Amino acid sequence: MNRISLLSGACAVIMALAAAAPAMAQDKVNLVVSNSQWLDALRGEALWKAVKNYEKHAPNVQLESLGIPSKDYGDRLMTEFGAGQGPDVAIIQEGVFFALADAGLLVDVGSATEGVTLNATAKNGIVDGVTLGVPWQRAAYALIYNGKLTEAAGAAVPKTVEELIENAKTVQDKTGAIGFTARHQINDFSGFYMDFQSWAYGYGVNWVNDKGKLTINTPEAVKAVAEFKKMYDAKIIPVGDDMPTQRTRFKEGRVGFSIDNSGGTLNIGSGGTIKSTDMHAAPLPFPNPGAHQQIYVVVNANSKHPDEAKDFLKWLMSPEGQADLRKASGPDMLATDVPLTEEFVAANPWAPVFAEIAQKSRSVLIPGYEVETTQIMRPVMEAVEEVLIKGTDPAAALAKAQEKVDGMF
Repeated sequence: MNRISLLSGACAVIMALAAAAPAMAQDKVNLVVSNSQWLDALRGEALWKAVKNYEKHAPNVQLESLGIPSKDYGDRLMTEFGAGQGPDVAIIQEGVFFALADAGLLVDVGSATEGVTLNATAKNGIVDGVTLGVPWQRAAYALIYNGKLTEAAGAAVPKTVEELIENAKTVQDKTGAIGFTARHQINDFSGFYMDFQSWAYGYGVNWVNDKGKLTINTPEAVKAVAEFKKMYDAKIIPVGDDMPTQRTRFKEGRVGFSIDNSGGTLNIGSGGTIKSTDMHAAPLPFPNPGAHQQIYVVVNANSKHPDEAKDFLKWLMSPEGQADLRKASGPDMLATDVPLTEEFVAANPWAPVFAEIAQKSRSVLIPGYEVETTQIMRPVMEAVEEVLIKGTDPAAALAKAQEKVDGMF
């Protein structure tokens, strides 16, 4: 081969490499992952760090976080998904999950669960035999309390609502702290109805009978509302304060008792005046188990990278992914039975109670009416607020709610 041929060959190789360079750069896939939790103080950063570990498994993928405030999250995703837009992967509450599934806006992600032994958290992620979501976290509700305040006041751990009121008053009278915190306003409807479900379930409410008929004004529901009213009238809660404010006060060490979910409790115990080691948890002071909030991970049907998105979910379900998520999720029940770490339990002695409660808790959604639950619970919670503020008889208020629900269905 002569010199000219060698030069020509070298030039051809250089030109080919130059032409390939942009294509190689384009091989990097960007996946947008949305979650309201990314905005949580401290915990959000830890959760994002955990999922970013996926990039070690798939170096051709770059994850991009999209944090959206929880009060706007569901409506925004419904709008964006419906318009053919939105993030590739979304981490969503169960109610939003069912709405997106019903609209046909989610991808079958069954391949992500192949060969994985999932626990009960996976059940509602399967719709009409198709896996449309994999579990992210299950946040159950428990009674939490400030150990230093209860000890200083000589208060006991309550097992009934009457004991809760009595001991919350004791903390309030002897320490000057707030006795109890709870959502109690319709302007925080979503959180209000989900929190109230623990009271309802605690007194045996189902909201639907075995024939599928919606039952709002049952004796069990009347009892639950009456007990909640009793707590409200005891002057142990800061009436008018929203839940973020109440949680901040707990975080500052100024609250004795509260009923909250595991995620909210972890936020309270992180980065505030109160030390997580001074916080404790106990079963709810009701005859029956309470509620939980279930969160799923889904793939947007509009995603341009569905295969990479499903591979991300597959990694998340793997032992490696679950172990990484466990470190950041704290007490929440995950997709697999990966245990709490000894280190976490030592730092957060209240965590095992939540892990145990989550095994028997119930979804905040009404069976058979998952998509319509928020619509059904609106008149129910309006009735609860009427009882709280106007003193309307619980049975009468729920009877009106029953009429409204019957008119809807």
